[in-house]
Amino acid sequence: MKKIITLLLGLVLVCGFAGCGGSGTGGGNNAQKINILFSGWVNTPTTADDPYRAYIAENYGLNVQLNANSDFENAAIMAFNSTENRPDIISFPSYTSYRKFFKQGVLLDDWTPYLQYMPNFSKSLNAQSQAASKAVFTDGEKLTALWTPADPPTWSLKLREDWLDMYRKDKAKEETWAPTTPDDLLDFARWIDAQKKAGVKEFEDAYAFSTAGGGNSLGVLGTWMPLMFGSVTVAPYGFYVDKNGEVQFGTTDGSYKEFLDYFKIIVEEQLIEPAWFTQQYAERKRTYAGKIGIEWMPGEITKNTQAEFNDKKITYAQRGMTPPEGKSENDVIDATDLWKTYALPKKQGTENERAGYMPGTGLAGKVITVSKATAQSKSKMEKICKLIDDLYCYFDEETGEYKRGEAYDALRWGVGIEKNLQFQKIEGSPQVYICTSSERAGFTEKYYKEKQNGAWDWGAWFSSTNDGVISADEPHVNALVLKIAEHDNLTANMPSLPQIGDYVSLDASLLSDMTSDMVSFEYRYVNSKWSAENAQKEYDSYVKKWNSTLHGQEFLAAAKTQFTELGLIG
Repeated sequence: MKKIITLLLGLVLVCGFAGCGGSGTGGGNNAQKINILFSGWVNTPTTADDPYRAYIAENYGLNVQLNANSDFENAAIMAFNSTENRPDIISFPSYTSYRKFFKQGVLLDDWTPYLQYMPNFSKSLNAQSQAASKAVFTDGEKLTALWTPADPPTWSLKLREDWLDMYRKDKAKEETWAPTTPDDLLDFARWIDAQKKAGVKEFEDAYAFSTAGGGNSLGVLGTWMPLMFGSVTVAPYGFYVDKNGEVQFGTTDGSYKEFLDYFKIIVEEQLIEPAWFTQQYAERKRTYAGKIGIEWMPGEITKNTQAEFNDKKITYAQRGMTPPEGKSENDVIDATDLWKTYALPKKQGTENERAGYMPGTGLAGKVITVSKATAQSKSKMEKICKLIDDLYCYFDEETGEYKRGEAYDALRWGVGIEKNLQFQKIEGSPQVYICTSSERAGFTEKYYKEKQNGAWDWGAWFSSTNDGVISADEPHVNALVLKIAEHDNLTANMPSLPQIGDYVSLDASLLSDMTSDMVSFEYRYVNSKWSAENAQKEYDSYVKKWNSTLHGQEFLAAAKTQFTELGLIG
């Protein structure tokens, strides 16, 4: 029976050449030098005795230099203009950055003849889940690029479950009640504020919402709250194609106004912490300190909250909380069950086809290819091909198992490279767990990745957030690890729609001006004392400005043309 594969590959790469096989690829002494250019996580070099580099040299015959950068665009320009360190493998962080260099003719332009040499990838290229992606990277008979599948959502709505339980009792709601509309969420937020105003000790200095705008954005709140009404209201990421084939945005479908009115209530009623617009992310302390009730975060929120409680030795008595069975008032608060993941609420009665959907990461994650010059070397491509094919990662729906190549586990997680880094089974789950703290795991010798943080970048250019691995610093699988897995599994399986606006190439300067202007208007709108009538007038006036002066209609027209060329319309 043919396997049905859900394409959650850590790397969907095509690579090939005549005679690309597994023979003759090893041998550290005769390793060929190659350069991998990408946007890293850490972006610092490692030492000469890097065991990850040695692993690739020994098993694939390649002496790899990582060119990891935080400013990928400028690094790529410099690399391709260099006479000595031109890149061999390039992992582009976005489709638009890839297209910029593809048009210059410096990248291999057709991978179709080489598919037969990548057996692991060949299992997945024609999967239904990749049909739209394949259309984007197809030009006639040519497959013009390689890609990693879009990662499923990892950030989602997190609510303080202990507070929600109290709210349910106060409001005589069922034990399983959950907010399904923005109004439901707002009522819960108002309840939190009421507890604080009533002097309940547990709610001292507590707020419903939090974000960190850094003085120039709405922070994470701007990436999720608009989704209850429509698409994200950041251009061009929020551009989408409606069922009639027209390109829409929050300013054209009305959802921008709905979001602003909702957020205005939150600000007016002081349901969000005061420094929400000016504070930096690192200054956002209340969440992990247990002082925020509604968040948008990945599953690690539970781990980080527990770490904060442990570090500050915050006890039940200090917070005025009733300890659960088996705990005393003087024990540090157990954060395992404080946060719970919930589905994104959706405006009741809305006809907006994007409302209530999680934000997908586009049609692809990273775009990965080789330079045209590198493709001319048969011996180098043979080794690159073997390495790439061993970086596969997908979930097999028929067996219910995550499949990861040996090189994926080695380079992403260190398993097989660092002797003390090992996966642990999670009972009743296809996922595995890994403890990334040598100290917590009981080892006296630090992991190489702990001594050299730059080693994490060995996995940055091909990794998937849905590889079936849960990581934390707990020494063994425990309730905290299981809760993180629960968060992530629930989030990954929520209905989502891809944000295809990332595929649009627009004038960067004009787009930056639009973004800044929109943030200024949003801040002015939500902090205003306008009546509903005046607010409508101000909004209508701004939309006219957005359409004309800020080039909104021009951008939408350009997006429609580009979406059509990519096969995303019609």
